[in-house]
Parts: sequence; C-alpha cells; structure tokens
Amino acid sequence: MAKANVDQARANIEQAAINLGYTHVVAPFDGVVTARQVSLDELVGAGTAPTLLATIVQLDPIHVNFSISEQDVLRIRADLARRGISPADLKGKLPIEVALQTDQGFPHQGVLDYAAPTVNASTGTLAVRARLENADRKLLPGYFTRVRVPLPQDDTRALLVPATALGSDQGGRYVLVVNAENVVEQRKVTTGPLAHGLRVIETGLNPDDRVVVGGLARAIPGQKVEAQTRQLSTGPTSPAVK
Repeated sequence: MAKANVDQARANIEQAAINLGYTHVVAPFDGVVTARQVSLDELVGAGTAPTLLATIVQLDPIHVNFSISEQDVLRIRADLARRGISPADLKGKLPIEVALQTDQGFPHQGVLDYAAPTVNASTGTLAVRARLENADRKLLPGYFTRVRVPLPQDDTRALLVPATALGSDQGGRYVLVVNAENVVEQRKVTTGPLAHGLRVIETGLNPDDRVVVGGLARAIPGQKVEAQTRQLSTGPTSPAVK
C-alpha cells in the first residue's frame, strides 16, 4: 500500500508539472506581442474554443504577399524553360524588389520565398510571397507595396513602346500606327513585361512601324494625319499626331 501511495504521488507530481506547463505560452518565432486581450488573473481556456491572449507580429524578416496573372505565369515559365531553369531553382534566389507608396524606385530588396502550386481559378492569379530583411522596421505589416520581379536578362532584342500608347478593347491590347501613306491603323499586339519604363511588344509590330504616342485623341483609324517623329529616351523614334 505504501508503494502504491508513492507511485500515486509521483503521478500527481507529473500531472502538476504538465498543468504548470500550460501556464507558459511560447511563441513559434521571434516577434512583437500586441496588446493583450485578457486581463491578469482572468481565467482562460475554460470553454471549448481557445482564448486569444495576444497576437505576435513578426517584423524581421518580413513577408510581402502578392499575385501574378496567369498570363505572366505562362510567359515566365516558358522563358525559364527556354533557359533550362526550373521553378524550384528560383526559391530563395530570385530577387524581389519592393517599394512603398512614397518610395522612389524600389529600394527594398528581398528574395522569392514561396509560390503557390496552383492558380486560383476564381481570380486567375498565382499567389507568391517574398522574404525581406527588415532590421530597421521600415516595412510594417498591413502596408500596401509595389513589387517588381527582375528576371534574368539575355541578348534578345525587343520592341518597346510607352505604356500610354497602348489601348485595349474586347479583342485585347492594341496600338495605333501610321503607315507609309500617313494613314492611322489599329494594330493588335501582344504585350510583355516592363523594361526601362516602357512596355515590351512581343508580337504585332515590326521594327520599322511608326507608333502613335502623342495626340491619341486625334488619331482615328482610317484617317490621314500629319505625323511628326520624336526621339524617345531609349532610342527609337515614334510619331505624334499633329
């Protein structure tokens, strides 16, 4: 009987240690604890639902969540396949550039941390996440950011037009061009990524086409115009309708 009492006492001690462990809440990661939701000496965990004590916010590193369109996903995957790079090779290596609403350029640097395995059928987008070091805490959870993903460059030459020269209708994107007879034509195009502030045109334009970039309100398809060419900052010339 004495031995049974000793065993019961040891079991009670172990149970008490377990119960004591429930009074210590350990965070799964380093962060900042928000204002507590319960007061001191208040009973918690008495019901079936867990009691929210506080919220832990991770600030360093910090994650930026964004989405890319299905069209961009297809284009990027095709470009990576052409280079012999698999999507798995990009995790933790692909640079991500982030800017706040008041930033000039993209001063915050990070890397690709996660990409969803499936495309959201309701939105047609792929969820992506970037990881950024944030020791100075310039980035706070809840901020709206602008994200740029610089892809590896190659020697492929591309046609570039200002974004203001692009129009859209039910048939897709288009630009207005001036033909050899100075008549305005509407040309369907396939657009690519941004480069140096200009939009890449993948299909629909020829190098010698003259794209209307100014006076678009006066450029009517089928109408003859007086075109004046001007030099863009990146080199090609484009006409403006007078």
